[in-house]
Amino acid sequence: MGIVGESGCGKTTLGRTILQLVEASSGKVFFEGKDLSSMPKSALREIRKDLQIIFQDPYSSLNPRITIGKAITEPMKVHGICTSGEARNRKAIELLKKVGLEEQHFYRYPHEFSGGQRQRVCIARALSVNPKLIICDESVSALDVSIQAQVLNLLNDLKREFNFTYLFISHDLSVVRFMSDRLIVMKAGKIEEIGDSDRIYAHPESEYTKKLLGAIPRIKAD
Repeated sequence: MGIVGESGCGKTTLGRTILQLVEASSGKVFFEGKDLSSMPKSALREIRKDLQIIFQDPYSSLNPRITIGKAITEPMKVHGICTSGEARNRKAIELLKKVGLEEQHFYRYPHEFSGGQRQRVCIARALSVNPKLIICDESVSALDVSIQAQVLNLLNDLKREFNFTYLFISHDLSVVRFMSDRLIVMKAGKIEEIGDSDRIYAHPESEYTKKLLGAIPRIKAD
């Protein structure tokens, strides 16, 4: 599911409210039939592993004082995944390889990586707790265009392999179209349009959606 809209329309707030990182002023959030907005903190902690987020800035979301290996295994330890530290280390190394990194990266620190590599580490960390839903909050917008394409292809490959759902938040409609089966268009904190991505891109109903689509840059051949 993609969420698009201009800056300040509430995309990130919606994502963080779903995760209960921001308290909703009204309404409810349901996940697999459970109301997260009224759930006690102890129960919410149990369900946290099912809901993960990949932030826009991979450097600020990694602790510079701990190794990449610890950054990935710590959430696994908190949620009781794997029976031993050795098993968690093995799984972390396996995940690093899944996202295109190497075993030796397990022992390095965030400052030793490029932006694209750090985002791959954040993806591996999100996958470490076997989530059902991953919220990608502008997760490629800070990367160079060539690196964006690599990360987007990686995210699509992982989705097919691990069978989870993305809530993909972006102001870039071309990126969202590549990633999403369904689409939400937001304006001023409200849903302007929702439906199948291909249908919305081909036949937008809202005037606001038409304006957004009309703003996508197009290159004309001479």
